[in-house]
Amino acid sequence: MDLESKVQYIKGIGPKKAFAFERLGVKTLADLMLFFPYQYQDRNLILPLNQCLRMKSDESFCTLVKIGKTYQKRSNNNLYMFEVEVSDHTAKTYLRFFRKKNPYANFDPFSALKKDFEFGKFVYVCAKNTRSFGFNFVTPQDYEIVDDLARPPRNFKMILPIYAATETLSQKDIRESIKYVLQNCVQDYPDISDIIAQTPMFENLKACEAIHNLHFPQSLQEAETARRAFAAQEFIILQTALSLSRQKIKLSQKDQKYEIKKTLLTPFKNNLSFEFTNAQKKCIREIFEDMRRSCPTNRLLMGDVGSGKTVVALSAILLAIENGYQTMFVAPTEILAQQHFENIKALTAGLDVKIALITSSELMRKKVREKILADLENGEIDIAVGTHSLLEDRVKFKNLSFVVVDEQHRFGVIQKLQALRKSNNPDILMMTATPIPRALALSVYGEMDMSTIDALPKGRAPIKTFYSQEHRAYSFAIDEIKKGGQVYIVYPLIDESDKVQLKSATESAQKLSLSYFKDFSVGLLHGRMPASQKAEVMEKFKAKEFDVLISTSVIEVGVDVPNATVMIIENASNFGLSALHQLRGRIGRGTKQAYCFLLGPAKNENAQARLEIITKTNDGFKIAEADLKMRGPGEILGTAQHGFAEFKAGHILKDADIIEFAKDFARNAIEKDPKLQDPQNAKLRDVVVKNFGHKLMLINVG
Repeated sequence: MDLESKVQYIKGIGPKKAFAFERLGVKTLADLMLFFPYQYQDRNLILPLNQCLRMKSDESFCTLVKIGKTYQKRSNNNLYMFEVEVSDHTAKTYLRFFRKKNPYANFDPFSALKKDFEFGKFVYVCAKNTRSFGFNFVTPQDYEIVDDLARPPRNFKMILPIYAATETLSQKDIRESIKYVLQNCVQDYPDISDIIAQTPMFENLKACEAIHNLHFPQSLQEAETARRAFAAQEFIILQTALSLSRQKIKLSQKDQKYEIKKTLLTPFKNNLSFEFTNAQKKCIREIFEDMRRSCPTNRLLMGDVGSGKTVVALSAILLAIENGYQTMFVAPTEILAQQHFENIKALTAGLDVKIALITSSELMRKKVREKILADLENGEIDIAVGTHSLLEDRVKFKNLSFVVVDEQHRFGVIQKLQALRKSNNPDILMMTATPIPRALALSVYGEMDMSTIDALPKGRAPIKTFYSQEHRAYSFAIDEIKKGGQVYIVYPLIDESDKVQLKSATESAQKLSLSYFKDFSVGLLHGRMPASQKAEVMEKFKAKEFDVLISTSVIEVGVDVPNATVMIIENASNFGLSALHQLRGRIGRGTKQAYCFLLGPAKNENAQARLEIITKTNDGFKIAEADLKMRGPGEILGTAQHGFAEFKAGHILKDADIIEFAKDFARNAIEKDPKLQDPQNAKLRDVVVKNFGHKLMLINVG
């Protein structure tokens, strides 16, 4: 058997347990080898029983005791209890096991326990104390019967690895399978330790040694040392792939050339009712410098909600147009595409620029479709604003040179690649309102150029956020409407087809329009509306035909109504941190003070923590850091879409120093050996090709 062999063929596994492994993401022996424990139990310390019984109920302990008498009792209803008397030279207590049983059934739910707990035998126990109705007893978490005290136990007096498991796959199954793989195949795992210089940052272990110590460490410190050693190899392999991809872009040549002519840029700037912030100016300079190079632009523009990313992107679009090229602006939803279309049209009013909106709704109308597609292909349209419909094969451009992808993490890699294939090496600018912590940006985007708008436009006051009672929030909203403001009320919608959640929004719209807001106009917006109807509702709200808009999270991204000053989020704990921040960003887009109210009880401690963070700060980067700690990078950025496997040992918060090291290592390696052809880099090249060979062209559109 080798690393690619299926786990099914390990002795004792078979098809049923192999299916259970597959549910955990483990198909091959290599997968199993990298199926690391999610925690460890230190079972080295075997305590006397009297010391264990003095421990708090939330503390686990390990002890060795002798088995005495056993008792079986009915506790209540269908709950039965099996009690085992145990003792050592210091104390005596009882182990209690509970099982459910139909009183009319014939089977004995404790038959296995009775067989194990024979009078006079010894047992190692990992347990916690339980106190109930004045009685103290011990609740076992794990135990191991011992026939011979001279023989070392299998799962005690050691650091025990704990794995994610399923009902049909026990910890024992997983440990025994991993022991088999480590004994037979671990030496075959690819290793690049011999090309990594010694550093005090981490111990440079061979991959096989790090893997073994991660599964079966002698101490918790040894496990952490092994984790960082393996993480270093993971990050170096990834950063090398990123550097190779970046090198490929640098070596490629684009056809388009730009000169700052100012035929459009100057009148555009003069027509604006505001001045660019210093942060916006800096980002525009960086993008323009990229565009004037001979290799394609590949830049990520980050900016918090309301920071003015669109006007920065539009500046780059106009540079392309004044040099005779077409541009594309892709948004993830029709409502956001419509919003961008209206904004860009307003910002370019009076300029000789032709703009078209291309969405599935627009393309459904035959006459409109035929004209738009013909005008695009003939070069009549300068800016094509739209959704993924822009990426369809029937949409052809005459001379597309510049592509903007908004809310880029909502697009898959293949969709982005389709955008790039609309032209020969177009310049690409990706935008996101989800601030990305540095460590995450380094690990996912690597060598991609990044620009950050780290300041809001002048005159914007920070939004005041409160965890509030419903009556207070609604009363405050009424006062704001009387002052001329407008109000969003948002309900959670996990899935646009979720009829239960949808019903709550529609019923609430009816209820609130007859109660709190009976003297005002109330609109309703949700994801199951046709795109044209959504656009109509938003236009009416923007035109102040509605005082209150009751909505689902369909308004989370990009919707811009400067007069909206109040956001009320119902059942706020149902939303993640990033979603709460994005929703809050729909208000405070003018010069008026804006207020956000979070309603509903916190479902758990995690939800309570989210609500506390969002009320304390408006800083998107601080919120992103907190979100990263709570949820991990995969959920925040959808890294599965990027073509990357999740790190098996690396942790982008704990290992930020190693990521920096890996980035420098990869950059130096590629500068000295651009194609990794030197014999000393053979292992690195092989493992990069194996892990990322078919993904290299996708990495920098991730």
